[in-house]
Amino acid sequence: MGIIRTDKWLDESFGDMRKVEDHILEAVQSQEQALIETLKKTGMYRPNKRTRAIFEQMKERAIWDEVEGYFKKYQKEWDGPDIPIFLFPVAMEGLRLFRPAEKRKTGLAFVDKLFLFVSADIEKKELEALFVHEYHHTTRLSVLNERMENNLASSIVMEGLAEYAVSEYCGTGYLAPWTTRHTADDVRKRLKSNYVPNFELKRNDPQHDKLLFGGGSMPKMGGYEAGYRVVKDYAEYRGLKTKALFAHSAKDIISQWQDLAAQTD
Repeated sequence: MGIIRTDKWLDESFGDMRKVEDHILEAVQSQEQALIETLKKTGMYRPNKRTRAIFEQMKERAIWDEVEGYFKKYQKEWDGPDIPIFLFPVAMEGLRLFRPAEKRKTGLAFVDKLFLFVSADIEKKELEALFVHEYHHTTRLSVLNERMENNLASSIVMEGLAEYAVSEYCGTGYLAPWTTRHTADDVRKRLKSNYVPNFELKRNDPQHDKLLFGGGSMPKMGGYEAGYRVVKDYAEYRGLKTKALFAHSAKDIISQWQDLAAQTD
């Protein structure tokens, strides 16, 4: 399917969010309003002068065509799923972004669809890095399918693998800032003390999100940082690239990382 021409929807109904939401639900063949609420929380634009200006600039840049190009590239490279990709202007306030706020971008991946929210001034390579991260999630979900685990270990490995793909395909200069906030040794220590004992926490446990996103004594995006360290250590030790890692379960990656970490104690 590839890129959905949401620019056409916005040309007709930019200020009428109900119509835009109806277009989305019709395209994904769903009537679940919960999806719309999730999109709003993630970064979906609100109609105002600023987001209207962003939209017009996005059209001038033909950013929908750019995203379509990335989809074709990585679907072929990874034998990824053929899914609809929805692109909208990003909200300009209230976002919990996993990358710097000034970059104005975020995304939301499902096994059967992908949503990207961006500003018109996003660099081409930064846009590609966002796409790589989010489409990696979708591809991994489609590969693992019912083998996907519902716990903290799976969540942090999922994020670590996606960002490891960014480093491979876009370069380390486009990694999210949370990958380098602390030294490797500090992250490994935090993994052993705070994450390993909680790897079996289910996603609906409040502690899961606290450890994944940070909060209290946990650094912001601490789980993402921990996942990137696990994946980087594991992949480099095994000499593996992104394409070879899609089918590796979080359980196997974590287990072998723990064996590797024990050797260095």
